[in-house]
Amino acid sequence: MREVESQDPATSLKAAEESAVARERARMARELHDGLATDLAGAISLFKVYLEGHRGDASDTTLINIFEILERMLKQVRETLAELRPRPIGPEGLVGDLRHQAEEFARLYAIRVEIASSGTEDMLPPPQREVVNQVVREALTNVRKHSGSSICRVRMHFAARPFLVEVSDEGRGFASSQAHGYGLVGMRERAAGIGGRLEVVSTEGRGTTVFLFGPR
Repeated sequence: MREVESQDPATSLKAAEESAVARERARMARELHDGLATDLAGAISLFKVYLEGHRGDASDTTLINIFEILERMLKQVRETLAELRPRPIGPEGLVGDLRHQAEEFARLYAIRVEIASSGTEDMLPPPQREVVNQVVREALTNVRKHSGSSICRVRMHFAARPFLVEVSDEGRGFASSQAHGYGLVGMRERAAGIGGRLEVVSTEGRGTTVFLFGPR
């Protein structure tokens, strides 16, 4: 009789932890969407109706300022929702999804994202492609939030052994003492989860490069 292979306890625990985190992130996203985001959108709509009916009224300067604050808040909430919700790789594949995000960055944030790859993503098993997707997205979020760079380059070397992904910018950079912030801990954990590793090289005033190395 064939023996059933038992799963490594550490692997099972890691999978359970990741599943719990994913459920919690989804719960928080639902609450934000159904609560704060919905209320803000409603308030903004009412402000628009009022302001359109009182154009040219100098006394409404304060209300206009409040309206602009609410719009910024709603934008921040929607960005947070996008980060909380899991974004699995779509039918166009990893590279196709990242190209769409590059177009979004250019349109919304005036950040040019250059995507290049060697080999094909099919050379990586699905779990590794998913980690590449998550790490690149997190790295791009860091560029948008912290770097101040107007350009970012994503290079994916699928044919290399181990595979290598680089995300670099030309922004403000940071000191080595800050290398545990900016979501880097989560990226390192994702890399370790597939037997890979993540390294960050940054110099203040000269940009940052995130390196994701696949498993050997």
